[in-house]
Amino acid sequence: MLSDVLPEHVPISYHYVTVPCLTASCIFWTITYILMIRRSHADKTYSMPLFALALNFSWELVNLVYVVEDKVVMAVITIWIIIDHGLIHNLVTNAKYEWEHAPFVAKHIGKIFAVLVLWCSWGIWAFSKWWIDNRIASTPGKAYRGEVVGAPHMGQLGYWTAQVAQVNLSVFCLVQLLVRQHTGGTSYGIWFCRTMGSFLPQVVSNGYGYLVWREAYTFWPQPFSVFLLAAQCISDGVYPFFLYKFRKEEVVLPGGRKVRKGYVEPAKKLE
Repeated sequence: MLSDVLPEHVPISYHYVTVPCLTASCIFWTITYILMIRRSHADKTYSMPLFALALNFSWELVNLVYVVEDKVVMAVITIWIIIDHGLIHNLVTNAKYEWEHAPFVAKHIGKIFAVLVLWCSWGIWAFSKWWIDNRIASTPGKAYRGEVVGAPHMGQLGYWTAQVAQVNLSVFCLVQLLVRQHTGGTSYGIWFCRTMGSFLPQVVSNGYGYLVWREAYTFWPQPFSVFLLAAQCISDGVYPFFLYKFRKEEVVLPGGRKVRKGYVEPAKKLE
């Protein structure tokens, strides 16, 4: 997107919309990660679901090492990877509380996460390599590695890989909230920043791109894309209502940890 060479029929407003959306998205996601770390530490839990965190972390690693060429974007991804270590720390440290029903998972959560990262990284790398090597969806004006004509459409590659990760996160954050039935590790601020971080680039930016540069954004209204966008928007849209419901019902333990209504500590179950 930052290296696009606009055809004559594409208005300069394309850059005025897409670049601010991308910038705002990066800011919102950075704030989201920081808020997640703080909330998880206070509530003695972890915010980002296990697989979603592994997929998100893998996406950042592969894009930093293999895909992205813009120095500014690389710097942002590097910051995210550094911040992610706080999320991973909370996952490993506090999994014992959220996985009381599955001691094996709680005990080996770090190893499970590492395996998931390797698996997800392999998949994202394999898809990206296939896309780049075969110059998939080449579109005049979409440049990559110094090529303007015949280059792979990296904006579309980024859309598909990022959107799969975004949908996974949106859906599993909702599922995690429904399973836990408490608001530990989450908040309205986290939900808002996470939602805006996804909505601005995937809906606003790409939607405007489709309006003014249709041949470069033919992927956006395709059925599978609409399915992913719908899953993201519906999950994010209903999330605050369940957040409100469980916040009213949850119980806060003396140490600050939040639990669902009717929770009984494992030790007391045996009495």
